[in-house]
Amino acid sequence: MPDWLPDNLAALLLFKPIRIVLLIIAAFVVRRVLHRMIRRSVRQAVDRPLTSRYQTAQKLINAATISAERRKQRLEALGSLACSTVTFVIFLVATLMILAELGFNITTIVAGTSVVAVTLAFGLQSIVKDLVSGVFMLVEDQLGIGDYVDMEKASGVVEGIGLRVTELRDDDGTVWYVRNGEVLRLGNFSQGGAGHPPAETEPAESS
Repeated sequence: MPDWLPDNLAALLLFKPIRIVLLIIAAFVVRRVLHRMIRRSVRQAVDRPLTSRYQTAQKLINAATISAERRKQRLEALGSLACSTVTFVIFLVATLMILAELGFNITTIVAGTSVVAVTLAFGLQSIVKDLVSGVFMLVEDQLGIGDYVDMEKASGVVEGIGLRVTELRDDDGTVWYVRNGEVLRLGNFSQGGAGHPPAETEPAESS
């Protein structure tokens, strides 16, 4: 056995390479457990309304199906965001702990990282604004796939909802990508009211 390798369990646990490997394994295990908990919570939240509501009339069943589909889309998007956030936080903490094991001054690193983060925040503030606006759109259920909406920048049927951009297809078939942070007014014609605005028709020629 090499002289540098610990010969007992207590010394083995204090051996830096072993501790770093254990930190990496722990990070992956915690990430996997939290992701499973998030996905399970999303599935339970999606399935719950479908078990005991609207079973007496076909019209109400159809309405419940539409509502459940919108709820499913919203919850799955938020669940994906939560998984990404958890992954980022876990590996950030694990990286800092590994650097501490290697003898680096974490306080200095965190201070330097904070300065870099502030600089990046100023440079990427438009992207951050888009992401935050996208989260609020999902949480508040402002729109859903298949809705006809007016997002001020463009109008059309919603074909995709992202955290940064929303994809619309107008009556001419053109696909528009609207940044969520640039939307100051959103009209959803599919949530009551007159619905899809009628297309303009040319007046009939008089004979």
